[in-house]
Amino acid sequence: MTGRGSLAVQRYQVDLDEMDLALRRLYGIVRRMDAAASKARYETGLARESLGTGFDEVYEFYAEQAAVKTHVEDVTTHLCAFAEELTRKLKWTRGAYEDAEY
Repeated sequence: MTGRGSLAVQRYQVDLDEMDLALRRLYGIVRRMDAAASKARYETGLARESLGTGFDEVYEFYAEQAAVKTHVEDVTTHLCAFAEELTRKLKWTRGAYEDAEY
């Protein structure tokens, strides 16, 4: 035990290999989110007249489908941006810890 008034300094070690693993996983998430965003944007639309024409329900269906498509695009874009931000911050943090070791 140290004398009165002195502060004990605790040191923590950071496992840079684990941070590298987390970065690789985040890069994979970003790639998959990019693919999901692309699929939502380009592969989820309904071609006009694919369900027929001339009745009110089909136009309501197209409008609702377009709204859901837009929502899915927005969600995937937001999640992708979030994953990219986490990746950027983890990469910066990893670099700071690596620099502190030298």
